[in-house]
Amino acid sequence: MIARRVTVMRDFDDAAVRAAVDPAQLIDEVGRCLADLGTGHAAQMSKATLPIAGGGFFLSVAAVVPRLGLAASKWASYVPGVAGAPGVSTSRITVSDGASGQGLAIIDGMTATQLRTAATAVAVAQRFGAGEPASVVFIGFGPTNRAVFDLLDRLQWVPTSIRIAVRSSASRDALAATFAHRPQITVTTDVQEAVTGAHLAFSATGSSAPLAPVELLAAGAVVVSLDGSNTWTSSANTIVIDDRTRASGTSPVADAFAHEVELRTNPAQQVLVDVAGSAVTDVALAAILLADANGGRS
Repeated sequence: MIARRVTVMRDFDDAAVRAAVDPAQLIDEVGRCLADLGTGHAAQMSKATLPIAGGGFFLSVAAVVPRLGLAASKWASYVPGVAGAPGVSTSRITVSDGASGQGLAIIDGMTATQLRTAATAVAVAQRFGAGEPASVVFIGFGPTNRAVFDLLDRLQWVPTSIRIAVRSSASRDALAATFAHRPQITVTTDVQEAVTGAHLAFSATGSSAPLAPVELLAAGAVVVSLDGSNTWTSSANTIVIDDRTRASGTSPVADAFAHEVELRTNPAQQVLVDVAGSAVTDVALAAILLADANGGRS
């Protein structure tokens, strides 16, 4: 159990989160918290959203993980970009003692959300058999997928091929220059070319329309979609699973972490995992931050 022997309210900003969180530890804890949810030993609310004029939204999620003795709630927002200005996201996580309700920490900024989303994406990829694949493709390379990329780099994954698909030639050229020293990285605007034959794909584009068929990937490939299952076209043979909370209080992804059940009926089947975000993963990150704040005591 990760301890939080904290007697005063802690404040964590983006820099503090980056400095404190070990990626391998976070991936492991995310998996444990999802398994707790799948076995009924953790609970979370379904994501609630409120619209903002112009296509934006507020959202709220909350969870409690008794094993860690922690609860967390997040209030976040997204306002789409307009001509000449990018979209803006905000996030604030409030962490409480899971038994007494005492406030323990405030985590401000998008780094926490990006890190736990990236850790969830990698944990999901590992759970569904991706291992350390020979070829990885990133569809979109905004803050979310860049966080996944950076996390894999910190874990020292070394795929033979990394492909990055972006929308504009300007983005392609800028990224190609950034990664010119890494010959295994290819940047393209051709999504279908990028995904063909890949063993693992991460998509985070914000698109509401399909970008590519899952069937273009290698046999047995894993797709982790961070922008909804509609980003991909799948066949009846594709296994599609998501992490949305059901009336039972759990989710298909959490159930998969809780129970060592093989979803594939044959190894050539491709798996598409739609990851919308689980509040228990915010608790996982909070536990690591608070343990670090107390010198790592357990």
